Amino acid sequence: MRTYLLLSMLALLSLMSCDMSATREEADELMKNGEYEAAAAAYDRVIKLSPDDNYSLFNRANANEKLENFDKAYDDYSRLIQVRWNSRKALLGRARCSFELENFKGVVMDMNALLSGDPQNIEGRSLRGRSYVKLGEVNNAIDDLSKVLDKKPKDTKVLVSRGAAWARGGDGVMAIRDFNRALDVDNNLPVAHFNKGVVFFVYENWDAAIESFDIALKQDPEYAEAFTRRGMAKMQSSSFSIGQACSDFEKGEDLDDELATEYIKEYCK
Repeated sequence: MRTYLLLSMLALLSLMSCDMSATREEADELMKNGEYEAAAAAYDRVIKLSPDDNYSLFNRANANEKLENFDKAYDDYSRLIQVRWNSRKALLGRARCSFELENFKGVVMDMNALLSGDPQNIEGRSLRGRSYVKLGEVNNAIDDLSKVLDKKPKDTKVLVSRGAAWARGGDGVMAIRDFNRALDVDNNLPVAHFNKGVVFFVYENWDAAIESFDIALKQDPEYAEAFTRRGMAKMQSSSFSIGQACSDFEKGEDLDDELATEYIKEYCK
C-alpha cells in the first residue's frame, strides 16, 4: 500500500513538472511572438505552480511592462531584486516602471545603486538624467544626459530631455539647440515643437511660439497643453483677438487641461 502511494505521488509530481515545463515553453513562445497578454497569463500559471521560478517571474515582469501594467511589473522586478536574481536587469526594469509611474525619486535611488557598480550603463544614466529633469535637478540632469549623448548623439528622447533641463536652468539658446537637434533626427516630435514654443513664449517671441504650437498640434491634434499655451501666446500677440485665444482655451478644456479652464474663467466670460 505504501509503495503504491509513493509511486502515485511520484507520478503526480512528475506530471506537474511536465505540465509546468510545457506551460513555460508555451509562455516563452508567446513572449517571443509578442503576444504579451497571453504570455503574462501563461507565466501566471507557471509561477502558481513554482513560486521560485525567477526566470518566469522576470519574463512576466517584462510582459506586463510591455502591456503598460507598470504596477504589476514593478512588483515582480522588486521580488527579483530582493532575492538578488539578475539584479542589474531587474533594477533597470523597476526604474523604467518607476519613471512611468512618476516615481522619479525611486528611479534615482535604483540607478544610483546600478551606476555605482556599472558607471558606463547608458540606459541607467539616461533614466537617472531624465528623472533629474522631472525633479528640477538641472545640473545633475545635464551632466548625466550629456554623457549619454556622447555615446548616442542622435537619441531624440535624451536630446529633448536635456533641452528641457537647459530651459529650466534659464538657458533658452541651449534649449532650442537641443530641440532642433532632436528635430533634425526626427521632425515628427510634437513634444520637441511644444517645448520650443514654451521657450519662445518665455522670451516673449509670441509669433515663434504660436508657430511651434501649430506644428505640435498638427502632429498631435489632441495635445491639450499645446492648445492652452497657444491661446496664451495669442492673448499676447497683436495678430490675434481674445476670441481666437478663447477658442484655443476651449479646445484645451475639452481635452481636460485644468489651466485652460482657469483662463476661460478669467478671460472668456
